[in-house]
Amino acid sequence: MSHGQTDGHVDQVTGGAEPAGRQAAAPDAEPRPLSPTAVRDLFADRAPLGLVRLFEASVPLVLDGEPVEDEERVHADLAGPLHLTPLGRGADTVLGAFTDRAAMLEAVRREDAADEEVSPERLERARASFEHICTSNPSVLPARVCFFEDAGEQGDVKCLDPGLGYPNLSRVRRGFLSTQNWNDVISSLSWCRFDVSLFDAFDWQGNEFFARKGCNNPDLARFGWGDRAASIANWGT
Repeated sequence: MSHGQTDGHVDQVTGGAEPAGRQAAAPDAEPRPLSPTAVRDLFADRAPLGLVRLFEASVPLVLDGEPVEDEERVHADLAGPLHLTPLGRGADTVLGAFTDRAAMLEAVRREDAADEEVSPERLERARASFEHICTSNPSVLPARVCFFEDAGEQGDVKCLDPGLGYPNLSRVRRGFLSTQNWNDVISSLSWCRFDVSLFDAFDWQGNEFFARKGCNNPDLARFGWGDRAASIANWGT
C-alpha cells in the first residue's frame, strides 16, 4: 500500500513548518514529541483520504453502532477516515468503527468501566494464546509500548515511550542491517499503560486503530490491521 504525503508539510504536532523537500532529506531516526494539544490539533480537521483498502477483520465490523454486512459498500460510501477499536470480550468481540472520534472514546471508556483486575499470570497466558483481553489496573503495565513485526510479539521490535510518535514509519529503519523500514509491518503490540494509536497514512492521518490502555493486541490481523500502520503514537504523559 502506498501512503501519500505532501511537500511543504506543516507539522501539526510540534507546530513548526517544514520547507518543501525537507522531509525527504533524512530518515526520522528518533520519534517526535507530541505536544499537549496534539490530540486536538490532529483530529480537528482530518483529511478525507478515503478508506484505502478493506479491513477484512475476522471479527464482526460495527459502524456507529450498526453491524456492517457489506464492507465494500462502506468503503464506497464513506470518504473516511474512520476511528476503529476492539470492543467486547471473548466470542462477543467486534471491531468498532466510528465516524466521530468522540463517540469512539465514549464507547472505549464504557469498556474501561467493565474491565476487571487481571493477574500477571493471566496477562502472560493471554499473550501466549493471542487472546485479546484488558485489565482494570493498567498502572501496573509498562509505560513504553513495543510494536512487533509478527503476531504474538515476535520478530523485529520497535518501542515507543509515552508522549512520543513516529509520523512516517517508512523512515524508521528495521532489520539487522537497517535495510528495511517499519511501514506496513506492525502485526502486534505489547501491553501498555497508556492509549496508543496506529494510522494507515503518514503524519498521523488516515484511519486510526485505537489500542486502549490496559489491553493487549497480540494479533492485529484479527482486526484488519496487520501490516497496515504508517504512523504511530503513544498518548501517555
